[in-house]
Amino acid sequence: MSATLHIGVEGGGSCSKGILLDGEGNILATGETGCTNHWDIGLDDVGNRIVDLIENMLAQAGCKGRVVDSVGLSLSGMDTPQNTIDMANTLHQMRPNLITGNKKAKAYNDSISALETATSQGGAVVISGTGSNCRLVEPNDGTSYNCGGWGHMIGDEGSGYWIAWTALKTLIDHDDGFSKCEYSLDYVRQSMKEYFEVSTNLDMLTHLYTKFAKHAIAKFTIKLVEGADKGDALCLDVFKKAGHALAKHIIAVCTKSSPEKFPAGLTVVCVGSVWKSYKYLKDSFESTLQSVVKDFNGVTLKQLRKNGAIGAAIVGSRDTGYNVPIDYDKHTETMSILA
Repeated sequence: MSATLHIGVEGGGSCSKGILLDGEGNILATGETGCTNHWDIGLDDVGNRIVDLIENMLAQAGCKGRVVDSVGLSLSGMDTPQNTIDMANTLHQMRPNLITGNKKAKAYNDSISALETATSQGGAVVISGTGSNCRLVEPNDGTSYNCGGWGHMIGDEGSGYWIAWTALKTLIDHDDGFSKCEYSLDYVRQSMKEYFEVSTNLDMLTHLYTKFAKHAIAKFTIKLVEGADKGDALCLDVFKKAGHALAKHIIAVCTKSSPEKFPAGLTVVCVGSVWKSYKYLKDSFESTLQSVVKDFNGVTLKQLRKNGAIGAAIVGSRDTGYNVPIDYDKHTETMSILA
């Protein structure tokens, strides 16, 4: 084991993952915690969860109480330079001696960890978990462009929350007579009653207001996956729309860049629990993406085999002055090659 220790945290709106690497890139420990989006729970709670996660991983590796050499935090909600500074300062105030030399953690948007786990040649990341986001990073200079990440009030298209919201809104709009649905609503209606423990549409107001929890609504998507498995037409249609929406994120960031920046084609890393149901997204996602496939000389879709926190550890260590190696092929697998 190398003498240096490097922490990475990949944080989302529902689940966050951590990893502890040595200086040779070997995994010493892993861990999980809940939401680490500061817009949802505040910087202090995020900091406390990260500190607990780090301490648990150090104990797991037999390094309890050790000072680490770098910490990379790739978290949802880290969308501005000030956000990243505030997060690093919060963690430093809680644990000033966490990192060798009294250094501070490095904080990034949650898309960075996935890309850094998959490739060193730039590319795009499209996240679809509780929420959604997309970022393209150009090779060489690291110039990046973003689309999405605006939260459930005005964004999150194609996310778990949005998929659940779309199905529920379709049902309620139909019953109100606002917009009639061409598909049977029987499965979605019964699933809504069972999952949310309600008897009528009006009972949903509790979940939409006084007991609103974004992650809980997003998890209703699991019931919609089960419906798609059974061939329910409405569930299948909602996933079709989600695939189209996610592809539009990639198109948006690609219009801000140039195909010349990616002579070997574009790598797109697909991250988040919604991608587990790619078979229901595939047709609409890939057909919508054809303009990018043509302009960028092909698109390779990849997903992570390993904990995406590896990328957070790698970029965090690099920006702290270390060179921790990574085997990209070991940590990813190809979903599809579009040519």
